[in-house]
Amino acid sequence: MKFSFQSCIIIFFVSLIGFTACKKLDDEPSRTGTTLISRLYVSFLDYDPNNTSVKNMIIIDPADTTDLSNIYGYVSPAKGGGVVHFDPNAGAIFQSSVIAQDTFITRISFANDIYGTPGNAGSIGYTGFSNVKGLGFYTYSQQNGNSGSVNSPFLLVATGSTARPMLYAISRPEGKVGQKGGAPIIDKQISLGSIVPTSLTLLESNTDNTNNKLVLIGFNSDGTGKGSGFAVYNNLASELIQRANDTIVSAPSFPPIMKVYVEGKTGLGPVAYAPKKGMLAVTAGKEVLFFKDPKTLLSGTQTEKTVVPDYVVGGANTGLEEPWGVAIDDRVEEGKFFYVSDLQKRAILRFPLAGLGGDIQPDIEPKTYGSQSPNYIFLDARSVNFF
Repeated sequence: MKFSFQSCIIIFFVSLIGFTACKKLDDEPSRTGTTLISRLYVSFLDYDPNNTSVKNMIIIDPADTTDLSNIYGYVSPAKGGGVVHFDPNAGAIFQSSVIAQDTFITRISFANDIYGTPGNAGSIGYTGFSNVKGLGFYTYSQQNGNSGSVNSPFLLVATGSTARPMLYAISRPEGKVGQKGGAPIIDKQISLGSIVPTSLTLLESNTDNTNNKLVLIGFNSDGTGKGSGFAVYNNLASELIQRANDTIVSAPSFPPIMKVYVEGKTGLGPVAYAPKKGMLAVTAGKEVLFFKDPKTLLSGTQTEKTVVPDYVVGGANTGLEEPWGVAIDDRVEEGKFFYVSDLQKRAILRFPLAGLGGDIQPDIEPKTYGSQSPNYIFLDARSVNFF
């Protein structure tokens, strides 16, 4: 195999930091202008305690070309890949485990953001981090006189235990490298009461204050028997900043401003949010449901409403059998696809956003990665130029 100079440099660099890699294809299409980043993070369900070399995450980079084989393989400390989340403000990938006894969240720093090279992995441990259903990264920014702004970062963790569903907030989520444990500050433990999370998503609010984020908690059970849907919360900033640290918040002290039930749909899974395209997607059964204008959908004076999807993707032509993870390319001009992981097919499928809805076909063949099962996915798609 003939390697380019750039590929050799990348391989040499990642070998120094102990990164376990597959291959970076040499015929990667060149990128021009500002369409530099289209990285799909795939968290694999598989875990073998007798084989610590099983790669539980890959990065498909780029994901928007004619092939999904351009990958890096990574072995993180997570025992089976659960929820995966990336945020450029954090400069790190966060990954939960699928093993209930492994109450750690892995933090993988970026050694090089230009090439998307993961660095060392650290662990953030807490006894409540079992059955993690959603991760989010929230940054509270406040002015510090004439010196600029000061940012307070928080990692949000939603856990789906039916006995104790919770929303946790961890400030300075750095973790410890090279050992289990970590030393996070659990700023808040917020009880979700009878709402058992299936997902966690941060959404832009209808205000100009960037600190105001809506928290969207997906559920299939909220104790009412009314079906599957979403609980919407809007007082996250006050909970994290104004309440004293190490506070345990009861469910009545953190009530949702609205519950949105999805008519006729059950088994809601992970969510993808695309604010620039004004779109939200969630997997459900053998389908992917799409909602337009989520800020309007999830706002208003009603405390409860029932909605129907604007688009439903499903049917024989889609090839979807058990869709789970979903991701949308949110770039205004360059974003042309959405991606789905399918647990039954053990594959990643990519579909065009144009002509969305119905029994559509993937734009390329579904991609499998040996016998491994793609679980959660996350797309980092940014129109930026580093050069």
